[in-house]
Amino acid sequence: MKKFLLSVYFVIISCIGILFVPVSLKWGPQLEFYDKRYVPLWQLQSKELQVDDYYPIYELDIVRIVYEIGIVTLLLFIIYLILKEV
Repeated sequence: MKKFLLSVYFVIISCIGILFVPVSLKWGPQLEFYDKRYVPLWQLQSKELQVDDYYPIYELDIVRIVYEIGIVTLLLFIIYLILKEV
């Protein structure tokens, strides 16, 4: 059970860290905030999209990443404690 929960934890953390990275989209001469979204890690350095002669910049949202990892860790720890007592 411990190995199973640990592998589920690593899969979820890998998905958060690679496939669904929370970022803020900024663009323009002043790097104005445009949008918050989840993008794959490889899309952070994309130079394919150009809006009004400016390339949009994806900025990592570290606070959201820490919250997501903390929530996943807390949930799986609670599940582990519940299953350990049963």
